[in-house]
Amino acid sequence: MNVNRAWAEGTSSDLVADAQALGVKASTRMVTAWVEDGLLANPEPRKTSAHGSDPRVFPPEQRELFNRLLEARERSPLGRIPQRSLVRFVLYLWLINDTIVLTPQARRAWRTHARATGRTTAARRSETARAIVEQLAHPSTTFKQRRVAQLVLEEGEQTGQIDMDKLTSVLAELYSPWPAQPDAPRIERALPGPFGPVTVQFHIAMWKARQQTITRLRHEEIDETVLDRVRAVHRPMWADYQAQRTTRAADGGVFGVSFAEPATVEGRAIEAVDAYVGTLAGELGLIEAASHAAETARLKLAR
Repeated sequence: MNVNRAWAEGTSSDLVADAQALGVKASTRMVTAWVEDGLLANPEPRKTSAHGSDPRVFPPEQRELFNRLLEARERSPLGRIPQRSLVRFVLYLWLINDTIVLTPQARRAWRTHARATGRTTAARRSETARAIVEQLAHPSTTFKQRRVAQLVLEEGEQTGQIDMDKLTSVLAELYSPWPAQPDAPRIERALPGPFGPVTVQFHIAMWKARQQTITRLRHEEIDETVLDRVRAVHRPMWADYQAQRTTRAADGGVFGVSFAEPATVEGRAIEAVDAYVGTLAGELGLIEAASHAAETARLKLAR
């Protein structure tokens, strides 16, 4: 945040005037919409007489936040940063700072983030599914196996529903495309990862758990106290990872690039927000439940 200007509290009209001073079209309706989406906190009442009160005001930190978000949006090389990027930045501030973005605002921002996560075009779903298939597929996987897996992944992204048996069946074939032999267990490979071997069940469980977490955030089903508690758990874990990543990235090797720190603030915000969602999924017990469901589906397939 800019320390070169002493910001004062301001009304919605003051924020509109700030925007106009930056050459940005704005209205009090826009300010209200930003409050609803969690980009801004609720303005605070300011009673000045026994018979009434002045318009509600935003504290100095929020007025500065409004201006910085506008500036970032307008200087984007894309013409304008999408609102989902602005929301991620607000959530990033909540993750690293206790005074600028408070949890009531963050809860609305999480809802907005989750809603944006659930809105994708068919082309984007296809692109995402294709990337997952390329990541998981064994070189000997057939075109048909790849295509079937992609369609199942696209369906899961579109509906938000995961059929564990179907997903396990198609991804197991993608991951380990060898038919079972009579009187012999099915060969199941695990890919090397930066923290150890990774099975296909791990990918399935994490996808399901994260999707369930996003759904709960979208419907504001997670209390502010839980968001705060998990943030307290997440911070030291994330700090420990940050302390390790420089060394691991410098070591190079196959996984060195996966530890490289994003070069932009937006990249760091995306990474931090995604990491918190993973921590939240774990603390809510969703990863454990999804892992059990994925293993159950694997055993059914093996029979």
